[in-house]
Amino acid sequence: MPTVEIVRFLGSDEFVADNLVLKDALSIVAKTEGCIRPPYYGIQTEDNRTGYGFVIWESYEHHMKARKKDSYPALLAALKRAHSGPSDVQHADFDVDVEPALDSPVTEVVTLVRKPDVSEKEAMDLVTKLREAMIAQGACHSVTVGESRENKGTLFLLLGWESVQAHYDAVSKGALPEIIKELYLVNELELKHVKLTKYVK
Repeated sequence: MPTVEIVRFLGSDEFVADNLVLKDALSIVAKTEGCIRPPYYGIQTEDNRTGYGFVIWESYEHHMKARKKDSYPALLAALKRAHSGPSDVQHADFDVDVEPALDSPVTEVVTLVRKPDVSEKEAMDLVTKLREAMIAQGACHSVTVGESRENKGTLFLLLGWESVQAHYDAVSKGALPEIIKELYLVNELELKHVKLTKYVK
């Protein structure tokens, strides 16, 4: 089953000025066995500093094997130009194809950390309720959810929007405001927006 590598990092001044400082790193990743789609990269709209990368691997095991390849030290060296601090790397197996969300003009990245007294079923039922309301409304291009392999109880939601404003307009209507309140009651929630680019060789 495909696994998505989600990378978040504090960008360097060079990266903020030109995201394609990642070009050499992206080229290495794109040619690596097991990388089944061109990688995506971009910068968070809220601070114009935090960088994001999404890599779709044939499986989690393929990415772990890639880390043992001779090209891996060159990849790490190429990444250094874009970073000004440590990076957070997690993996998730999403329930539907992530590309419609990543290909959208704006990708909403939501991190949900389930509170200790909340069951897995309760948390997932609420996410399902959110997805159904989003689909019924029709403003969102895509909603997909996956659990972090590294941090059990942490869910990632990827949502595709036409713009940041389209997101805020949508969630102010219908059943969504109440569902979102419920999400905050059962999770520690972080919500960010990213404008992503698919790497082209």
